[in-house]
Amino acid sequence: MEWKKVVEDLNKNVSSRYDQGVDSLLDRMGLEQKRTAMDVIVPMLGVFGAGIAVGATLGVLFAPKRGDEFRHEIKQSLEDLRHKTQKTAEEADESASDTVSELRGDT
Repeated sequence: MEWKKVVEDLNKNVSSRYDQGVDSLLDRMGLEQKRTAMDVIVPMLGVFGAGIAVGATLGVLFAPKRGDEFRHEIKQSLEDLRHKTQKTAEEADESASDTVSELRGDT
């Protein structure tokens, strides 16, 4: 019977000292509750969204040209790159054909 009284007194002392609940008790013991996936994902998505917003804002503020000018310039650069690639592919094809002809002895 004496143990029962000791446990009841201990329970009463613990409940009066740690009214804030399990988190406070675990904190005093140097422990913490297991975090769920949502506890990790939601803040990470918030930071990611804020980064996108800041990046877009800085991009608009410090853009060297207007959007339509910049898009035209990018389009021209892509066209030039496409032409260069096509020319290089044609030259490689001719070189390969010449090499094959030489190996066959068609010269």
